[in-house]
Amino acid sequence: MTIKEIANNLGLSASTVSKALNNASDVSAETRDRVNGYAKAVGFSLRRNTDSKRICVIFENMDSSSTAQVSYNVLTGFQQAANAYHYEIVVEHCTSKNPPNLKRLCHENDFCALMILGTKLDSPLIKELESANITAMLMDSYVKNPKVACISSDNINSVAAVVAHLTQLGHRKIGFLGGDKKSVVTRERFSGYLVGLNEADIEYNGNYVRYGNYTESCGLEAADYFAGTDVTAVVCASDLIAIGLINGLKKHGLQVPEDISVSGFDNLDVARYFSPALTTVKQDFISLGENAFTLLRQAIKGNKIKRVTIHTEPIFRDSTAPVKE
Repeated sequence: MTIKEIANNLGLSASTVSKALNNASDVSAETRDRVNGYAKAVGFSLRRNTDSKRICVIFENMDSSSTAQVSYNVLTGFQQAANAYHYEIVVEHCTSKNPPNLKRLCHENDFCALMILGTKLDSPLIKELESANITAMLMDSYVKNPKVACISSDNINSVAAVVAHLTQLGHRKIGFLGGDKKSVVTRERFSGYLVGLNEADIEYNGNYVRYGNYTESCGLEAADYFAGTDVTAVVCASDLIAIGLINGLKKHGLQVPEDISVSGFDNLDVARYFSPALTTVKQDFISLGENAFTLLRQAIKGNKIKRVTIHTEPIFRDSTAPVKE
């Protein structure tokens, strides 16, 4: 018998049953006695983590629709892969200001591993994972711990390909609009921007670079800045940032792509229906999720997996065009 079966039989959640079996403080004495009495009656013995097939997916800082959409699409692929091996997936949300204690979370809920999305470099979760004996998978982040693996899209080469596309259209004054500077994914996409400039023999200009967050409002606000520069194209770190930038540029009387070319990243559904249809980078979210589970399952078995990058595909649409003469 499993924790989930006990939960179903008692009309409780699996989390509550697990906490009761582990004598967690946030479960009433009555519930603990009921659960432990039933477990003893059916001959259930709690085997911590070694035989557990429970994984917790933690969403941290889901404060933008872009980040949330990407993360939940990844979760779909992760869940599909986990179902094939009969793993139970439990979803938790937190913020950097109110993070869970990961050791306690795993102990009290009998989680054998964690999948964490949405972290920043200064996240308390990252700091705990640096030394904790916890098997975990991070997306778009990195920790120097042999028990923690990482998966991400090929951010650097993807953005470099977009910059190459723009230079082929004659652009030499190309800007970059990134998300949070403390985000690994922002840094990697900025690195791709630098690689693209270098390959085209274009000198880097710090005045062409701005940062914000992964929201449409970031692009709207940045439009006030870029409208006052001589850039002919802007590479954005996400589709929503790009859409905000395009709408903001319109308020300054600048048309995309006639006056300024703009590209995004993610290939959200809105990218192809927006006007102009957005040049972007397609991430395979389902593949990211499926591969994340496959790698995490190997890590649970004791195999050392570090970092894996998933192939992306640049998609060139109407928001980029030859430079205006």
